Amino acid sequence: MKKKLFIGIDFSKKTFDVSLIEEKDPSNVLGYRQFANTREGCGELLVWVRSHKSYAAEDRLFCGEHTGLYSVLLSEFLIRKGLFLWLENPLQVKMSSGIKRDKSDRTDSLTLALYACRNRDRAKLYQLPDKALRSLGLLLSFRERLLGNKHSLLVSSKEIRSVLQRDATVRLIYEQSGKQIDRIDKDIKQIEKQMSELINTNEALRVNSEVISSIKGIALINTAAILVATGNFTRFETSRQFACFSGMAPFGRQSGSSIRTKPHVSRLANIKLKVLLTQAARCAVRYDLGLKTYYERKRAEGKDDSLVINNVRNKLIHRIFALVANGQLYQADYHNALQKTTA
Repeated sequence: MKKKLFIGIDFSKKTFDVSLIEEKDPSNVLGYRQFANTREGCGELLVWVRSHKSYAAEDRLFCGEHTGLYSVLLSEFLIRKGLFLWLENPLQVKMSSGIKRDKSDRTDSLTLALYACRNRDRAKLYQLPDKALRSLGLLLSFRERLLGNKHSLLVSSKEIRSVLQRDATVRLIYEQSGKQIDRIDKDIKQIEKQMSELINTNEALRVNSEVISSIKGIALINTAAILVATGNFTRFETSRQFACFSGMAPFGRQSGSSIRTKPHVSRLANIKLKVLLTQAARCAVRYDLGLKTYYERKRAEGKDDSLVINNVRNKLIHRIFALVANGQLYQADYHNALQKTTA
């Protein structure tokens, strides 16, 4: 990638710090400034960068970390201006930057500029998420917060009641907690209804949702989480890439003659998605005859429950990607016509 000016951006809630370096002399910092994380700040950043007139727009590479809400405003601004923005995984940047003794927003922005310069051949243009997908992701996050509040109320009220059963104040707290939990349950049902309506009113989401949910064990929340995580199947080329992202692809470790471990899953994963897919796998081994038979056979062979469930999760992922690619609903009694002819 022929880029000459590299702009590292460190996002935070109220501001973003920016450092500039150039290809011919990365060790020389051309400039550093801090801007407000507002629309006005975005405009000031662009004016400041354009002041380096020796570099055209196509020579600039903006690089930041994917930090959720804090990076949304500037990301949308730069993409709509037709500029090249690369949002990288924060862990990837951290692991490639070496040992650092100091940390500040300024040094982080310089680290990102250097990262962009050294790895410009790997840069990927950031794509703005579909509005429907973004809304679906926000609803998922809100539902998760509601579940957290419900769990907190339920546990604390039960604990205090078990210790102080005859206390009038405790009874009041327990009753009010129950009312709040009922209200949260209603809110959760409303959120799920909105999620379903959002999926059904978007043709691209609706089609893939029908395919995914045709698989036993995959319900609304699993489907929505998969659609959001995959960008409606635009972010991952293969099912194994998604399995790796979700923490289900096994990896081994081998070095010389002393380090030889069996393949196992990595802790570097989207844990929330992994939990949802675990729930789907456990549901699938109850209601999908083929997966139920597989699970029982492997358990009878002495395989650990977590290992077999992980295998089932991978089977579900491969099944999902294959069906979405072909645009077909899942058929439990499907027989390959080509294999039948060959036989």
